[in-house]
Amino acid sequence: MNMKKLTLLIATAILMSACVKTKEPTRFSILGDSYSAFDGYVDPDTNDPYIHYPQIGVTGIEQMWWRQVADSLNWVLDHNNSFSGSLVCNYADFDGGSYYAPNSFIRRMNNLGNPDVIFILGATNDVWNGAPFGDYVYSDWTEEQLCSFRPALAYMLDFLKRQHPHAKLYYLLETNPCPGAIDAETRLNLIESVHRVTYHYNVDCVDLYDIHKEWWHPDVEGQKGIADQVLEYLSMSVL
Repeated sequence: MNMKKLTLLIATAILMSACVKTKEPTRFSILGDSYSAFDGYVDPDTNDPYIHYPQIGVTGIEQMWWRQVADSLNWVLDHNNSFSGSLVCNYADFDGGSYYAPNSFIRRMNNLGNPDVIFILGATNDVWNGAPFGDYVYSDWTEEQLCSFRPALAYMLDFLKRQHPHAKLYYLLETNPCPGAIDAETRLNLIESVHRVTYHYNVDCVDLYDIHKEWWHPDVEGQKGIADQVLEYLSMSVL
């Protein structure tokens, strides 16, 4: 092989290698409550000195639902903005300056980094604390309306869609969040509310069933149940 051909081959190889881009891993963020909070794995790290996990058998980060999803798909966590006890809405404002009042989902939703995917897992504390459902409101929200679940949920999804136009949103809906503690009407209202508002904003809603718990929180089996159902849904959808 003469020098001219060798030089041409080397130049071609360099050009081809420059054109081949390594695909960056999918980055995901979480907006959540205690179901997703593990000590040392929340952003910002000032989120609630009472972090729910590790306990009730969930002792390692690899047992958390979102870590199982990440490990299965080779995804990378961007932000886990989860705060134990937090509501989606600002209903806690009525509770005389409740500790949770400044930490609702809609007051933390602007700190999720720059993810490709956003998981939202919440509403358990809204129904647990008796927050009103309110009306379906999709614009011009008032402070009073944001103390109810439906307007706050719409406000949150509207913001996230605009703030992260290229991210894929998934709302993870536990269909029976407080078994024995809320009545059937409240449960059905929750399901209908989330389905209706997510549909309005074209956000995927992943219904979660039969989440095993101890002390009102997913245990090892429950965390795996969430992960398995999320992975099953993702396997049937296009990111």
